[in-house]
Amino acid sequence: MSVRFPSTKITNASSKVDKYLNIIYKLKNEIEDKNVEMELLEDIEGWRTCLDEVELAIKNKYEYREEKRIHNR
Repeated sequence: MSVRFPSTKITNASSKVDKYLNIIYKLKNEIEDKNVEMELLEDIEGWRTCLDEVELAIKNKYEYREEKRIHNR
């Protein structure tokens, strides 16, 4: 049994998100059902919130490391 590290899981998940987001992007002008459009808008808002939180966590981690590095000089 192989060990899967968090970085591998993140890389794999990111590739899947990219793949499916690309499919949605290509089909965006073909949506004819208003209910599907509204669901997609709700999904996008949820994704945006999630992405903002992930981005903030990453930036905070690197800012903390940079501050710690400067402080330890």
